Amino acid sequence: MLRWLLTLVYFLTGVTLGVWCYHSTNLRLPDAINNVFLYGAIGGIVFLAATLWTLPYFVKGLKKVERKLLSNNVTEIFFATIGMLVGLLFTVFITLLSNMLDIPIVREILPLISAVILGYLGYQLGLKKTNEVLELFNRAPKNSTKKLLDTSVVIDGRVLEVLKSGFLEGEIIVPQFVLDELQLIADSTDHIKRDKGQHGLDILNELQKYSEHVKIKSIQYDKLDVDQQLIELAKEEKAAILTTDYNLNRVAKVHKITVLNVNELSEAMQLHVQQGDTFEILITKAGKEDNQGVGYLTDGTMVVLDSGISYINETVTVEVTSILQTHSGRIIFTKLGEKS
Repeated sequence: MLRWLLTLVYFLTGVTLGVWCYHSTNLRLPDAINNVFLYGAIGGIVFLAATLWTLPYFVKGLKKVERKLLSNNVTEIFFATIGMLVGLLFTVFITLLSNMLDIPIVREILPLISAVILGYLGYQLGLKKTNEVLELFNRAPKNSTKKLLDTSVVIDGRVLEVLKSGFLEGEIIVPQFVLDELQLIADSTDHIKRDKGQHGLDILNELQKYSEHVKIKSIQYDKLDVDQQLIELAKEEKAAILTTDYNLNRVAKVHKITVLNVNELSEAMQLHVQQGDTFEILITKAGKEDNQGVGYLTDGTMVVLDSGISYINETVTVEVTSILQTHSGRIIFTKLGEKS
């Protein structure tokens, strides 16, 4: 459709040039061929034939502009248009001033140059500063910073419980490239990756159902480099990144971007115990070693009770003897303690 439309524009441009030639030349030709319709038709055909090779470049350029516009929301386009109109308004003042100068070339060229430059700058300012303009009218608390979800934190799933607990405020954004990566993982031939991807999509659906502040942001990108895209988007939106990815955490901090790591939050919420502390624990199963009983704290930390196999399904008071930190988490070793 676009190609046919541009072809028509090319032809009509040639027709216009042909009509202009008819009125501006005084060639003595027979009346049969010396008429405006023939000049217009010949002009259209000649111009179309001479410039048709440029059509693919115009189509490609217009499609690129179209994708750029569609990647922005209506609010951004509105403010960009307002910015461009303000730039053109300044052009009017410059035109009035240039008309006062008795320099023909300045009077003719300066308005054209200023219209292009100021119109472009106005459009860009309106587009880039949309969020700042909206913040002038936004009475939301200052701590409601936008949060960008990455793929790892969606698949992890704990972000849903954090949101339900009320610890997440403000707009929560899932960029389009994160959603696309989730879909790519969900379509994987590896059943483990496929299950993770499908779980991530389910979590995302639950997030959207629970809160109206969870939104998908359509954004144009050239390749699926999610970490780099997140960092660039976080800079542009002045947003924080919500993740469980250790490497992304480190890279984002290098770029001075706020990172909310769910793993760090989980560690901060763990019960801190030291050697000699006592607490109550429900022994749920036998341990790997003889006579050991095993229970779990509310944060999932394993507690091993020496000689505790006889206390399975009972709540007992234990005393911490040692703590072992492993890659999968902490293991607390205990002995039977005295009831307080």
